[in-house]
Amino acid sequence: MNRNRISVCAVLAAVLGLLAASPCLAAWQNSYSFGATLQGDLYTPSKLGTPPAILVAIHYCSGNSSNAHGWFQTAADNNGFYIIAPNAGKNCFDSSASRDGDKAAIVKMVDAVVKLGGDKSRVFAAGLSSGGCMTNTLLAIYPDIFVGGAAMPGFPAGTWPAGDTSCTKCGSTPPNQTAQQWGDMARKVFSWSGTYPCVQQWVGGADEYNFNAYLPDVAAQFTNLMGISGTGTAGSGAPSGWTRTVYKDTSGNVRVETNLGPSTQKHDLSSVGLFGSVITFLGLDKPTGACGITSTGTGGAGGTGGTTVGTGGTSGGTGGTSGGGGTGGAKDGGADGARDGGTDASGTGGNPGPGDASSKGGTGGPSGSGGTTASGGTVGSGGTSASGGTVGTGGSSSSGGSSGSGGATGTGGTTGSGGSSASGGSGGSGGSGGAPASGGSSGSGGNASSGGTTGNNNGNSAGCACALGSGNGRGGATAVMVAALLGLAVLRRRRRG
Repeated sequence: MNRNRISVCAVLAAVLGLLAASPCLAAWQNSYSFGATLQGDLYTPSKLGTPPAILVAIHYCSGNSSNAHGWFQTAADNNGFYIIAPNAGKNCFDSSASRDGDKAAIVKMVDAVVKLGGDKSRVFAAGLSSGGCMTNTLLAIYPDIFVGGAAMPGFPAGTWPAGDTSCTKCGSTPPNQTAQQWGDMARKVFSWSGTYPCVQQWVGGADEYNFNAYLPDVAAQFTNLMGISGTGTAGSGAPSGWTRTVYKDTSGNVRVETNLGPSTQKHDLSSVGLFGSVITFLGLDKPTGACGITSTGTGGAGGTGGTTVGTGGTSGGTGGTSGGGGTGGAKDGGADGARDGGTDASGTGGNPGPGDASSKGGTGGPSGSGGTTASGGTVGSGGTSASGGTVGTGGSSSSGGSSGSGGATGTGGTTGSGGSSASGGSGGSGGSGGAPASGGSSGSGGNASSGGTTGNNNGNSAGCACALGSGNGRGGATAVMVAALLGLAVLRRRRRG
């Protein structure tokens, strides 16, 4: 009797220990402890990249952090990057050109995720409306932190007045300024001699808040900051009805891309299906690299054989396989927020929050280019050639250049060191489809509702969502519980016997 009780307790203790030791699976952690003056949420996919990139997803006026949950979650699951969703805690973010306030708080959030293992060399931002204005400000004022971003849409950095939380510039006419003057608005806040982040812009041709009128100024500001030509050329791959213009550096890399929607496209871009195109442009569907630059790597050179005559070795290994094209994003299962026709407190017509009455699946991104196959190692004279660097998933290089059995034989010399493979390997999968829009769309001149489902399949929690039997990827914990129950059943049978 006592032995049975002791055994039952031992089984339960073992199960609880396994559950406590299990890492948190993919989940949103609401009000994560970033140590910043703003609140915000953190998404950690079940499988992180090595190391994982970081994307800051920034909501619109009258929204909140949960409205950004569904935008890039599927892409994060597929590509292993963290998502930070800041919460303005007020109508709009203060996106004025400075390195303090809301901007410094977002950078503090990034620092916290870097300490978790996030890749500080691959930090990106993307946002809608007020979030787009914040994105452009972060890219222009913090080029030492961010390497790329996308605004859907946004003003040039320096347009947003200090302390403004209601988008008083919505519906305004741009000032008549030169590209140099636009660039100086950012440089006077932070002077930077390094490489500026690459920039993607989206705006409807019928934007009711006149963001489309500011699009040439955004392009002028960033091309001036980058020191590249302000004369763009037609770009390819834009969605149907959109006009794409690209601005390249002297190496031919796209550093600024603008996308102007058709004459029927309003300010709200949440349901247009742009999120997959954003992921592709930023390079977040690749294990390395950033937007505008193809970074698939070349195959590693084979190691040289040993100098001693021995038995002939095998030639170098094969290089990495090429990446397959990406599949389009699935439609989201969440209903988007209801429309809200309210006006903001100032009566100036707040910046709208995107949303739509029906959910819509995003369009698939273009297929990723396959990685260059690594060349096999050259057979040494009489010696064994080094095994060619087998390219790991996502381009992690193997330690090529090990000598074959022949190289170590006899009195011959030491083997040559094999060439390490470059970060070639698998090509990036194609851009994930657009994640669902969330949040309410605006009424005329009013602020959008903060409603709308987030499309978060795992549910929102104050901590890691590791509940058994619910959400995505809970099978392992459920199996542990089933095993525990079976163990208890066996003990009960023995007791009866």
